[in-house]
Amino acid sequence: MSLENLWVMAVQVDTASAEERERIARSVEGRVPFHSDWILLSTCHRVELYGFGAMPEVDPRLHVKTDKDTVQHLIRVATGLESAIVGEDEVLHQVRLALRNARATRALDGRLQRLFETAIAAGRRARAGRTASSGNLAQRAVAWLDQRSRLSGHTVLVAGAGRMGSSLAHAARVAGADVTIASRDESRARRLARVYGGRGVDLAGGAELAPKSSAVAVALAGEWRELQPWEGEAPPIADISAPTAIPAAVRARLNKDFLGIDDLNLRVQPLPRAYMAAADRLVSTKTLEYVTWLDGGKRGQPGTRPTSNRLGLASKDPTLGSSRR
Repeated sequence: MSLENLWVMAVQVDTASAEERERIARSVEGRVPFHSDWILLSTCHRVELYGFGAMPEVDPRLHVKTDKDTVQHLIRVATGLESAIVGEDEVLHQVRLALRNARATRALDGRLQRLFETAIAAGRRARAGRTASSGNLAQRAVAWLDQRSRLSGHTVLVAGAGRMGSSLAHAARVAGADVTIASRDESRARRLARVYGGRGVDLAGGAELAPKSSAVAVALAGEWRELQPWEGEAPPIADISAPTAIPAAVRARLNKDFLGIDDLNLRVQPLPRAYMAAADRLVSTKTLEYVTWLDGGKRGQPGTRPTSNRLGLASKDPTLGSSRR
């Protein structure tokens, strides 16, 4: 097996907005199931397509890395070295999820499976050696809300009952707030609210409660259409959805009292130098481990499907363009 046909095409927060990244991800998602040798990784701040063989024609803003640089990049992402909050945990979950989704939909190329497994192992090992958590985007969003409006003893409305919504609720409760959960699925909102001793409602109910809350934290998939501008003073809103779930008309009224996912990309905390040094060493070790495995010609991964041409493509995708270098 050869490393020379490995690539990643990536767009990040510094080159495309959350809405633009969502459009790019959607443009690729429909094509991924045709390719055993592609994996799409989509996180809060990045959209990255990994593959072997010919590169597709996608948005020109995607930056291309190849060969060994691709291996290093994915391992850096998994260890949190590329995150706004260095060493945060959510990105490792997203790398795991990308691999899980790929394996669930097709017979995955063993080279890509091994690459992602190597990165995930590096991410786990890097975090096992740290002495304290680096925090996450939800904690930073809630800390920003607390600066805008005192949370302790007051109500925070959390819109979203998924993984990130739960993180927001936990952070708000730790800050001393009373928590109300709103979700498209009211029963799910109630289940999560019980964990924090709060109330669960649907998104329409949440929209009614928002003006009465001290702060609003949001993590939704899709726009919160029930939320409309209201008369009077508006509470600060932190939205870590990608793209933003808050309607434009509401955002326009908030000005500096609105925090979006891209605003959280700025690194404002002191960098964990010890963690970064140890993770950098791990990146080098795991990159060499993967390259050595690949050069050794090991093909034995469950689910590997033989490539159908010399570039390693196992695809019938009619939209595949010429190779980009």
